[in-house]
Amino acid sequence: MYSYQRLRSALQDAAPAITFVLTLGAALWLHVGSGPRGRVFGYAEALPEVLSPVETARVASIEVTVGEEVEAGQIIATLDTSVIDAEIAVAKAEKTQVEADLNMELALLEQELDTNRETVERHLAVHREEQRRAAAEAKVLDSEISRMKQLVENRQAVLEDLTKLDLAHATVTAIASEKPRTLSVLTEQLKATERRRNGLRDRTSGLAAKLDADVRVATENIAMLEQRRASYVLRAANAGRVISIDRQPGDVVPAGMPLVQLLSARTGARAIACVPERFALGVSDGDAAELYVRGQLGDAIPGTVIAVGPLVSQLPPRCWLTPELPAWGRVVTISLDAPMALVPGQAFDITFDARRGAAPAQPPPKPTTTAPKAGGTPKAGAVASQSPMKVPPTLASRTRFEPSGVLARPGESRYLLVSDDTGHEQNNEGAPWLFAMSPGGAVAADPVPVSGVDELSDVEGIAAGDAGEIYLLSSQSYSKKGKRKSERTALLRLRQDGQGFRVDGGIHLAEVLDADPTRAAALGLPDGTRALDIEGLAFRQGALYLGLKAPLDAQGNAMIWRIGSPSALFGGLPGEQRAAAVEAASAKKKHRITAEAARFDAARVSLWARARVDVEVAGKPTPGGISELVFMPDGALAITSTPSTADGDAGALWRVDRPEGGVLSPRLVQRFPGLKPEGITPSLTPGSLTIVFDAGSGTPSFEELSWGP
Repeated sequence: MYSYQRLRSALQDAAPAITFVLTLGAALWLHVGSGPRGRVFGYAEALPEVLSPVETARVASIEVTVGEEVEAGQIIATLDTSVIDAEIAVAKAEKTQVEADLNMELALLEQELDTNRETVERHLAVHREEQRRAAAEAKVLDSEISRMKQLVENRQAVLEDLTKLDLAHATVTAIASEKPRTLSVLTEQLKATERRRNGLRDRTSGLAAKLDADVRVATENIAMLEQRRASYVLRAANAGRVISIDRQPGDVVPAGMPLVQLLSARTGARAIACVPERFALGVSDGDAAELYVRGQLGDAIPGTVIAVGPLVSQLPPRCWLTPELPAWGRVVTISLDAPMALVPGQAFDITFDARRGAAPAQPPPKPTTTAPKAGGTPKAGAVASQSPMKVPPTLASRTRFEPSGVLARPGESRYLLVSDDTGHEQNNEGAPWLFAMSPGGAVAADPVPVSGVDELSDVEGIAAGDAGEIYLLSSQSYSKKGKRKSERTALLRLRQDGQGFRVDGGIHLAEVLDADPTRAAALGLPDGTRALDIEGLAFRQGALYLGLKAPLDAQGNAMIWRIGSPSALFGGLPGEQRAAAVEAASAKKKHRITAEAARFDAARVSLWARARVDVEVAGKPTPGGISELVFMPDGALAITSTPSTADGDAGALWRVDRPEGGVLSPRLVQRFPGLKPEGITPSLTPGSLTIVFDAGSGTPSFEELSWGP
């Protein structure tokens, strides 16, 4: 009995220590689990958004308070625009002065030309009268000479009288014979004067073009100032919560200094996983991840590892077991496969599965003895590793989804895609939509809207400019029914507008080329645009590049056009472009094409390069056209090709190391038998290239390839 009491007393004394050890062990198990194959602690990444002026300015107003929830596009603060408004007023006055000078100069020139024309007409009338008089005198002298000859023969007149008449006749005859040449010269002078006058009126003369260029410079200056003024209104790029207001109205804020800070709650947020040091080698890029919200029951949130810390280092304090004991390991970034809103800092238990994230094993490709015609050999061991895209049923019920182009958006951790067709017949057909896809291939359930245009048709290319704009290109081709409506000939410029985009410029390429066959011939289309099909679109150093799928040149090369001045191609202020788009909808097509042709001629459009990019259909070499092209960060040009006009699904990826124009020498990287590579972009994963494949009515797929020399 005494021993039992002693044991009971000892257990009671040790109870706090035992409880502490058990609690600590449970915490350790819950926090790190059993490593990458068990549960790892993680949390939703906070996405701070700092609103700063792009140039030094005075704060005019703060429209929010700390803690306030804001929507994407909501005005957060405004800056004093008095200085920029004065600059705009001066610029507009200068433009008005230039236009007045232009009109005055043209009026003076027209007056001078009118005077010249009247002078030439007067001289022309005088010489015509002299010609008629000389002809009449010659006729009279002919009669008088005949009479005088008869008198001389009858000795009734002397020979000297006849000689005088012959001399007068010769003089009049010479004048009459010279007058036609004089009249011809004067007539040509009159025509030249009329041409110069018409050239001034139609603005096609060199002087008129120079004066118009002065007006365009003034217009572009105003556009630049208007863009600067627009930046004086600071808006939230994404929905979120205001966490700090660093300046107050009246303060002068230097460029780049924080004014207001938000904590973004945008969809597509990422999670951070803290992998302990002992499991640091157990997670790789591309591994699948499942996130479980701590303290809640529910299904796992699927994600994909997009980045693994390059070294073992001290983990963020949030991952430490206790504030005094730093933890070491690797920070892993996870992108959610299905975009959803997360609460920044929200805790998760995370598991990893390398097998589900890895590409399925494939048999090695069959060897071939046929050397590629246009480059080197495919990389050894290249295997098919396409992954199907995850298209939500709700999206499939709203629209067809046939990816024809892709653009990486690193700042948004997603890809934007365009589709050949959108909507369904009799239901939203041709709806102006883009589509968003996560790095893991999950397509967002809601399309990304494009405003400012009623319809998109056969969009084949998407590219980003260097000032935040995005370009969309329709194929310019005829449909299977032999029709080509205006929507199929569009090249559009887009600007971000809230959660979507808006059109602020556009041109109809094929229609402009059809209006003047010499333009088409200069771009390698001597037979016009009947066979034209453009699928490639890229941007580099301020210029746009268009890759033609058809036609090929006489040597079987695919052609690449270059638009040296996209700003001239679209021209005008964003507001003016939107107004012009509305006006064009009701204006006569001829007038619209005339205006677009003037911008086309100013944009320096040229035939930049040619490249042979053949494919293999059923093992046979087949002429290939460009289905997409993109300039990679390393300076190389990547090109995908599909059959130019032949039937059959086949594709290839090519690399041009020094794309300098002229005749290119592409090097074959990989072939895709039975597949149609339609879009390529630098991956969200550095050093890689992402390709999307169109499967028609089937499930589209994508692939990420390592990109290197």
